[in-house]
Amino acid sequence: MIAQLLNYDPYRELNDLSRRIFGELETARPTVRVPIDIREEDEHFVVEADVPGLTPEHLEIVASPEKLTIKGTRKASEKPTLRRERSDYSFERTLMLPRGIDLDAIEARLDAGVLTLTLPKRASDRPRSIAVKAVKPTTVDATAQPAS
Repeated sequence: MIAQLLNYDPYRELNDLSRRIFGELETARPTVRVPIDIREEDEHFVVEADVPGLTPEHLEIVASPEKLTIKGTRKASEKPTLRRERSDYSFERTLMLPRGIDLDAIEARLDAGVLTLTLPKRASDRPRSIAVKAVKPTTVDATAQPAS
């Protein structure tokens, strides 16, 4: 019964024996493609990335004038398990940035597994409304005689 629940693998005992003899072999972490949404608002761009299970300590964000790189690493629990489906993984996403981002004002927030980056536009590069001023109309008296 428990074997059905755990998807019994007859080779597991052999694998466990091999691990005890040779130790854990280093394996490459799988790379994950993290889904990202990008939107533009009047005063900033917003980047949202799904990173469930990660904490701020798992994330690294680097911004330069040309690009924004988001890296993350998740290490699986070291605790003994009966079944392990959640493994170590890492990801890296690099986005090309438009000109005019205020790099010093970028903010990052992690809430419920969603990383939200706010990339403010420099004030000088934001669209501005230009007020149109009315000019007082001038009137010409058509009956007046020109001065001689």
